[in-house]
Amino acid sequence: MPSNVLLTLRQSNDEIIDVVITPNSALDDLSLVTQLVAVLKPDQCTTDTDASTLTLTSNDPTQIVITAQTALSISATVYVPASALLVPYNRWWRLDAYVGTLKRTALYGLVTLIDL
Repeated sequence: MPSNVLLTLRQSNDEIIDVVITPNSALDDLSLVTQLVAVLKPDQCTTDTDASTLTLTSNDPTQIVITAQTALSISATVYVPASALLVPYNRWWRLDAYVGTLKRTALYGLVTLIDL
């Protein structure tokens, strides 16, 4: 099961999120993960293809960097640009781990955006 992780971010700030992913079962091998994708959207019912959704990928090192990866854990840093946090309203986020084209959600939850 994915982990519900609540985030607090600050309006109009570049934000850095450090994440750690661990396997759900002994059969999961995180060394097989080929890509991480983070999604930030207005709420959990907004589609990933909506214009208001921000998608970040480890295919672009300015967006997500995998800092360590073994069979038992993945550490990564997600870089959220200030331009995605201009308007102060709460959001929803998700981090998916891909093995080829198969994805599994690792982390998700409410994002509280502090109005500065």
